[in-house]
Amino acid sequence: MDMSAVKGLLFDKDGTLLDLHATWGMVLNEMIWFTAGEGEQRLAEDLARIGGYDLATKRFTPDSQLAQGDWGSIFEAWQQRLGPDKGKRLFLFLDELRRGKRRRASVALGEIRPTLERLAAAGLKIGIATNDAEAPARRDMEHIGVADLCDVIYGHDSYGAKPGPEMMAAFCAETGLRPDQVAMVGDTMTDLRFARNAGAHSCIGIIDPSYANQPFVEGVDLQVEHVNAIPALLGL
Repeated sequence: MDMSAVKGLLFDKDGTLLDLHATWGMVLNEMIWFTAGEGEQRLAEDLARIGGYDLATKRFTPDSQLAQGDWGSIFEAWQQRLGPDKGKRLFLFLDELRRGKRRRASVALGEIRPTLERLAAAGLKIGIATNDAEAPARRDMEHIGVADLCDVIYGHDSYGAKPGPEMMAAFCAETGLRPDQVAMVGDTMTDLRFARNAGAHSCIGIIDPSYANQPFVEGVDLQVEHVNAIPALLGL
């Protein structure tokens, strides 16, 4: 595929720049057990199944809707399973997480900064487009040491969630690029649908062989195992 027209890159966050399982796996495990309550094995298993999470391995399943960033519909399904009393425990946990009483890690997928430095030095515009909120996304990029290399950092509360095209429109308005000059880099069907809906030049898929959604693998334009392969794709 000819990548010479690409002048900008929009990166998903979790599973693309951050290790999804190391960043969110433990906190989701804590959330499920706190919400279910002590000894509620069956309920915890139901919550994990609904969210696409393996309690034994503390990893997301390849078809996980949570991994896709679809937290809203999963929370709704959890509330239906939990009922009003247990449901309050879920919101208590989320509030404690929001206020910093509970913390999660920001674990990069290996060395990220050298790759983004190389892309930025070549004149490419770099953005983050995640279905996490903008504030924690900024903190994550600061924690892994790449916030200063990002022209924009967008979350679902910035201009709208993926797979809607709003974050692409905002990125193009900020950088002066057209969507067909921007490649999307992601690891889920949500990222692929976003790229298509937004008219992106292409979608570069980050493929973990041990955790791969086959429709996503087959649908992306290019496949790499790590973002450090992207400069070579662009001839840098």
